[in-house]
This record gives sequence, C-alpha cells and structure tokens, in this order.
Amino acid sequence: MLQILKIYKEELLPHIPKLPLPDLADTLKALLDWAEPVTDPQELAAFKAQTESFEKSQGQVLQERLKAHQAQTAGSWLADFWQEMYLESRGCLQSESNFALVIQPSYYDQISSKAEKAARLIYCLSAIYFELVQGHYPLEKNRDDRQVDMSFYLNFFKSCRIPGSHIDRFYRGEMTAENSSVLVIHQGNYYQVKVTDEVGQPYSLEQLVKTLQTILQQKDQATLAEKRLAHFTGLPREASATLYQQLRATKTNQAALRSIEDALFAVNFSAGPDDTVEERIFDLLLNPHDQFITKTLQATITQQGWIGINIEHTAVDGVPAMNLLTRVFKRFQQEPLQTGRLSKVDLAERLEWQLTKDDEAALAACETVVAAENNSYTIQHKVVNCLGKKQIKQSKTSPDAFFHIALTMAQFRTFHCLKSVYEPVAMRGFYQGRTECARAVSKEKKQFIEFLTEYECAAATKEQVLEAFQLAAKAHGERIRQCQQGLGVERHLFGLQKMLEPTECPDAFFSTDCLKAVTSNFISTTGIPYELLESFSFGPVDKDGYGLYYGLLEEKIMLTLSSKKEQAEKGRELLEQTEMALKELYELLT
Repeated sequence: MLQILKIYKEELLPHIPKLPLPDLADTLKALLDWAEPVTDPQELAAFKAQTESFEKSQGQVLQERLKAHQAQTAGSWLADFWQEMYLESRGCLQSESNFALVIQPSYYDQISSKAEKAARLIYCLSAIYFELVQGHYPLEKNRDDRQVDMSFYLNFFKSCRIPGSHIDRFYRGEMTAENSSVLVIHQGNYYQVKVTDEVGQPYSLEQLVKTLQTILQQKDQATLAEKRLAHFTGLPREASATLYQQLRATKTNQAALRSIEDALFAVNFSAGPDDTVEERIFDLLLNPHDQFITKTLQATITQQGWIGINIEHTAVDGVPAMNLLTRVFKRFQQEPLQTGRLSKVDLAERLEWQLTKDDEAALAACETVVAAENNSYTIQHKVVNCLGKKQIKQSKTSPDAFFHIALTMAQFRTFHCLKSVYEPVAMRGFYQGRTECARAVSKEKKQFIEFLTEYECAAATKEQVLEAFQLAAKAHGERIRQCQQGLGVERHLFGLQKMLEPTECPDAFFSTDCLKAVTSNFISTTGIPYELLESFSFGPVDKDGYGLYYGLLEEKIMLTLSSKKEQAEKGRELLEQTEMALKELYELLT
C-alpha cells in the first residue's frame, strides 16, 4: 500500500496543481451569462438583483469559509463533498448512479467460449490491479504532455458501495496482491474465485478457464431466494439499507457479503435478451438479476456472448474507466492459452447463504419493486454514418462544439424551447480532480438558431448564419477551457452551499427558479469517444428529461438516449432531429 501511495500520490503531487477556488464575483458574473438563454428577460432581471444581493451578504461569508476549507485540505477542496453527494442520493443506483457499456465484438469475437471470455476478463483485469498495487501501471499524461491525476484508479478494485440509513458508505479493501479473488455469479450461485495465492502469485489463465468451465457446468444449486438476492442492490437506498442489515443478521450471510465486498470486481453471466443494441445496453444497465449493482466494477457475458461492463459512479469517472478497459482489451486476445500442468488448488468456492422466511418474502417483494422501476425506462440507439471527427475537422471546427450546436438545434426543433444541457468536463489536470459542468446551452448558440431560422425564411444571409455559428463554437470552447482551468460555475456554487452551518438558512438565491433552470439536467450528456464501444448509457438525471451518450468517432457518431417511457416518443424525435441537424450543419459549413 505504501508503494501505491508513493507512485500515484506522492510522486504526482509536485506535478499536479491543487484545484483552485474561483473568485466569487467571477462565478456570479458567469452564472448570469449562463442563465440568459434558459430564462425569460423578466426572470433574469430579478435574478440579477438577487445575485448582487447574495454577493454582498451571505456569499462573502460562505466564500471565506470555503477559502479556509481549501487551505486546510491536502487534496481537492471538492473531492470529499462530491463523493458525499453521490452517497447521499437515495434513489436506485442502476438508474441514478451507474453507467454501462457494451464492448465492440471485434475485440473478442475470435473467442467463442463464454468460459474463456470470462477467464480472460478476470486475468486481464486482475493484471491491471496488480500493476497498480506494484506501482507498474504507467503514469498518464494529457495532450500537453502534463501529468494527470490517477488517485482514483485504486477505487475500481476491491470496492463496493454499502447501503446505509440517510447516507451510504464507500468501502475499499486493503490493496494487497496476496489471496486476491473475484466474484463470479451464475444463475444465482455466488463464487469466490481465487486469482492469486498466499504470496501474491497469479494463477494461470488456463486454470481460470478450467474453473469457469466447471462453474458453468454446475447443476443449478441456488434456491429461488438466492436467485433473487442481487435485486436488493437495485432498491431505493433506504429500502436497500434495511434489507442489507436484515441479511447481516447471521454470520453466514455476513461472511458472504464481506467476500463480495472484498472481491477485486464481479463477473456474471446474463440470460437477458441481447439481440439488439438497445436490448444489450438495457440489460447491462438496468437488469440487476445476477448483477451486484453496488460493486464498482462488474463485467457481464450476455446470453449470446457479448461483453459488457457496469460501473458504479460514486468513486470513479468515465475517462479513467475507458482508459483502464482499453488496456484490458488490447491484451485480451494476446494472452496465450497453453494447456499444461494445472495447480491442484480449487480456485472456486461457492458462497453460502442462510435466508429465513422473512428474507425470502423481502427478496420476492424487492424483485417486484426493482422490475417496476427498471421497466419504466427505455433506451434508444442511433448511429450517424459517414459523418465523424474526420469530416467535422475539415470545417475547422471543434467536433464537440459542432455536436452541441447541432444538439441545441435539435432540442429547439423538438421542444420549441431551450432548457439546460449538462456536459461534464474532465478535471484530471488537478490533484483528485473529477469533473466540472459546462452548461452547453449558451446565448451564442441561441443567437445562431435565431439567425438560422431567419435564413430559412430568407430574412438573414448565409454569411450572417456562418458568423453566428463561429461565435457559438468559439463560446463553447471558451466555456470548456474555463472549466478545465478549475474556474467553472457549478462546483463552486455547490462548495458554497456545503459551507452553510446546520442551523443557517440558505440565502433565497439558492432556491430561485432561475438558478434551478440553469442547473437542471433536462438533457444530461457525456461524450467519451472510444472505438472500443458499441454503446454506452446511463439514466436520465431529471426524470422528465434524457440521458444522452454521444460518441464522436472518426467516421461516425454514436448516440444512445435513455428516458422514462413517457418521454420515449419525444426522445425518438430528438434523436432524429439531432441526426438531421448534424448533417445540415455539415452541409452548411462545407
């Protein structure tokens, strides 16, 4: 553990700055700018007055407290607050916290055996863990050849979100190589599968394949209650905490739960539908049958042999996750599978449970609750072919700015108004950096749409439209850079609120409709462009809104949209309008 701290914390600290604290006046000035396109003029005028009042009164007090907190914090002033925010959420993890992805089959289609796919996943993921433990995992750099934060990589392994009353707990076991194991779930049977021996030496890939073959050939031993067991991890958090404590009433169950929590990660075999892209990603994200949703890292082999990953978001983010998985699948098919003498050690031990009649009744009820929650969502997928980063760059425009201008057009044409759009910005240039939020709807984008509408009615020239587009793209880039520099708006406001004393009433500024309009997540987006992905999805943050993944690849753009079923039809229209807007913009510029 000391070696890990030295490599990924102590040695990085001199090269990575601490997250800065923005100036209060600068944040509030930017906030008013961000509010303009999503509020009407009268609301904006009233909000401006409230903002000026807040800056002169409670805002100053909270800013001074936040400065003091920053000075006392060795790492990021935001990191603990941000993780706590996740742990305080009381909804269902699969729809409110986790994200899931399906891997392109070209990375594993030469391997037909499910047992071998699972074994190779275990072997390669475990190898990443051992690299981290031994300090051999390479230090990463950004495009400017500067060191980036890696302090959260350790959170992928031996970790679990444990349900609690009012607030959950993030658990991470001791980072050692000796006696390491993974969790394998098949048809309600839970197995602790060893990956290293007592001195930390890894077992061979061949032996893991044999072990997985044996597990898959086992006759069904699980009771109906055991087959329902994983569903408790998909309950709303208060209900999950109650059932978790109920299960821990016996030492047998305590031991099984601790084995799950201490496992490096989980691997399961799904029997859910997987004929289409939508079915695969829906099953990965929202079906907790045999998925222990609270494990930070979990891999799934689907019914027809697709590979997917489900990640609990509390202590990790998307970019490190994709970097880690890219390393895994680069070596996935390269590991030689040689047959030879195998160890006599039995690597798999089936976990035992002691479930009472009350437990059985509670698990049956929670299966019904979770099924109702999950079936209230829908996921839609679309690929825009022959248009990707390669083509967009020919117009000398940032692909991300290009996409978000098109999305703003699509939102306006679908809903006839503009609401706030969440776009995360990676903050790994700072120690313990996670993400900032750049609101993607701007007054410049709104002005572009107005010129475009006038151009379609012959009331504006093409030159005016193109000029407005360039201004919108430039403003988008400047907002992203502002966030990358640690000078974003929302995390600062979040930090100010965290400085309130328990007995203090927050200023009326924090509850204004205008601030709510800016910080709403009508469309929550993420754009992680990896060729590794077939699809990527997460639940909508606002229940009347949408969760949108956009993958800007070289020759195509992948879109995956989640929503409640009530919004499915509008979601379909939004995807169609986004595709049309992307093509229209490209034609306009080229």
